[in-house]
Amino acid sequence: MSLHPEAQDRNARLSAISPTVLEALSPLGKRSFFPKGIPFQSGQAKDCRINATIGQITDGSGNPIPLAPIAEKLTSLPTKDVFLYTPIQGREQSRAAWHKKLTEEDARMASVGLGQVTAGICHAISMGADLFFSDGDTIVLPDLYWDNYDQIFNIRLNGKMVTYPFYREDGGFNYDGLKHALASVKGKVHTILNFPSNPTGFSPTHEDMSKIAEVVIEAARDRIVVAFCDDAYHGLVYEKTAATKSLFFELIEKHPNLVPLKCDGITKEIAFFGGRVAFLHFGVSKEVSDILVDKCKGLIRAGIGGTVSISQVLLETELADPRHTAEVERVRLILEDRYLALKQALSKPSRHWSVLPFNGGCFCLLKLRDGIDAEALRQKLIKDESVGIVSQGQKHIRLAFCSMRKEDIFPLIEALERACS
Repeated sequence: MSLHPEAQDRNARLSAISPTVLEALSPLGKRSFFPKGIPFQSGQAKDCRINATIGQITDGSGNPIPLAPIAEKLTSLPTKDVFLYTPIQGREQSRAAWHKKLTEEDARMASVGLGQVTAGICHAISMGADLFFSDGDTIVLPDLYWDNYDQIFNIRLNGKMVTYPFYREDGGFNYDGLKHALASVKGKVHTILNFPSNPTGFSPTHEDMSKIAEVVIEAARDRIVVAFCDDAYHGLVYEKTAATKSLFFELIEKHPNLVPLKCDGITKEIAFFGGRVAFLHFGVSKEVSDILVDKCKGLIRAGIGGTVSISQVLLETELADPRHTAEVERVRLILEDRYLALKQALSKPSRHWSVLPFNGGCFCLLKLRDGIDAEALRQKLIKDESVGIVSQGQKHIRLAFCSMRKEDIFPLIEALERACS
């Protein structure tokens, strides 16, 4: 299949300024570009006296004609912003507001271009994979990982998955395991790191985070490494020893062969689960990032068409509100209270399980003793105790303390003990 001239143009620009990033792209990534179709042409005509470009119903002057039952519920929001299409890359206000938030967290973010708005963090990871993950590529990840990575990299993209033990013997993150797993893959390799982790609820120490970055950078000395930073639970840590900053900041422009991707969003960070707004940032030069965002726009246009306007407007409203920081801390403290209650409830040793180290996020993972099957236990808890948990493989169960009342935590552990017995 011959490349479209527009794709050839984007790839030629990449070749001139970052040939390694061009080489890192998947075949789909190389084919992708934002076409000069309806959204592009509409953007050029947005200030025209008469605009007969885009297919959205307006009063002829650029204002929507909403239905009253919906409009009445949204009287405090700007009608034009929430009822009409948003740019394919996302609202500039949202992109700039989120980028400002990240730059305030770490000044190194200032060198990174504005991100692509996506329909949730899973979509950000999936779109990053579309850009860089070729059929049969390998991704390195810890053995305890979010099960949707299977769907994204293995089922959807026919990738190979190489795992290493999540924990060291002392309970810290196994960066040596990451190093050896990366070394076992010849040529281009991908890795994904999720802190605080789903399902373990674990975030490395500040020292370990620096060592993880060193491992990833070292792996890129002689071949391409695409590093996905899944920051879905960013900020939700409850111990002073746990790293609070994203690994992504440690990887920005650290080696020409290294392509870091930051996938984050509003789902957990501002507790807006139904908003479905996230961001995909590229830890490369702004010039290269802009070309990659152009390719993302092509993928968005060919997939979901565009992102949700109203959620982005609400995001902007939230970040601009002077109460924002205090509100984020209020929610974090609610979770910290439940975390401490769960730690206390699990402090009594049990012959039925061992508690894997956790210090953040929304979850705790228990490793069951031999003879107990996680799925059978899950079914028994539903039937006999009216208690829901998640089975993680055959030997582990995940407890989501984020969705429980504090007063239900001790009864949960008691029910778990009865079911195991």
